[in-house]
Amino acid sequence: MYCPLITRVLLLSPVSGHDIAGGDVAFTEALLARPPEGVTYTTYIDALADGTLVERGRRPKHGTMRARDTVIFCARGIELALRRIGLLFREPYHYFTVDPDAFDLVHSHVFSLRLIESDPPLVISSGFPLSVLYEYRFHWSHRHVLVATWMEHLLARTFGVQVPWFPPRAAALSLVQSDHYRSSLIEAGADPRQVVVRTLAIDGTPSEPRSGPPQTIGFISTDFEGKGGRVVVDAFRSLLATHPDARLVIVGTDTLPSDLILPDGSVEWLGRVSRSEVLESVFPRIDVLVHPTRCDSGPPFVILEALQRAIPVITSDLVWIDEGLAGDGVRRVPGDTEHVSSALADLFDAANYGDASRAAVVLWETRYSMDVLAGHLGDDYDVALGRLA
Repeated sequence: MYCPLITRVLLLSPVSGHDIAGGDVAFTEALLARPPEGVTYTTYIDALADGTLVERGRRPKHGTMRARDTVIFCARGIELALRRIGLLFREPYHYFTVDPDAFDLVHSHVFSLRLIESDPPLVISSGFPLSVLYEYRFHWSHRHVLVATWMEHLLARTFGVQVPWFPPRAAALSLVQSDHYRSSLIEAGADPRQVVVRTLAIDGTPSEPRSGPPQTIGFISTDFEGKGGRVVVDAFRSLLATHPDARLVIVGTDTLPSDLILPDGSVEWLGRVSRSEVLESVFPRIDVLVHPTRCDSGPPFVILEALQRAIPVITSDLVWIDEGLAGDGVRRVPGDTEHVSSALADLFDAANYGDASRAAVVLWETRYSMDVLAGHLGDDYDVALGRLA
């Protein structure tokens, strides 16, 4: 069992206002709001500000650069040049020195890094490999992705950098968000004892199950094409044949494709709205969330937010999505119109909706609440610190 010792953790994870908004920033906010028992987090932004974390290889404002920093500076120049011409993925390496008296452990989420002149226990985590992201969301060719992946392996080994989607070398543990991801790392040479499946979670209280009947479908994403918006519209059009009173709410997309034809009078397009507005105004209005994504990993946060509110979900059967997203509360199907339409028809059956709503909120409580994740992370940190075998 987890022993509640005070553990000071440096959290190298994307921060709101400094990094690109998205699921990784939401992950940081969830950890800060509900840390494991006995754990205190410091973000990398705060650590840089108070001097307990120093980024190496940058030109100093005053004085001359130390010899080792000059070497790192030159390495960074080579790396960034390769990224600019597309021989590497865009996400840069980071070189840090950590104050050993300030932290017991470093948890690096999605950051590729090397620790210089410091050697605290390191835990890394990520949702899925960048190779998958670039091929399926950014549409790099398969050949281009293979070249960039090979170059990343070569450069990371040359520069001694721990990349979170490579087998752990400098890290004590690698936390991944699906069994498929774990298996892929083990096949790449990772020690099975060092790779642990840890899904994402959100804090809060569960909603009461809904009794239905359902009427309104929600599609919530800033990436209309990549997250399956066209499939949702086509499936909704099929649903109208048997449920003419059904409604569709599209949220998060600034502009819809010009060639998209929406059914008259039954679709509401809200565009891009704040996350607080989604939580407070949009979710209470929808009965089913449809998210037939073509590129995602772990459990997407919008799905967790729906489950917490007892909203059944239809999503795609991508291998990188956490296998725990399944059961009556989550209809996991191939992300095409035929299968999504069938899942919608099933959920719009009044005999099925109530059970699906109850299953949705139970799934969140038992797998995706921060209480569950915090307990697991506490154990993971203790393993990395040698407190647990």
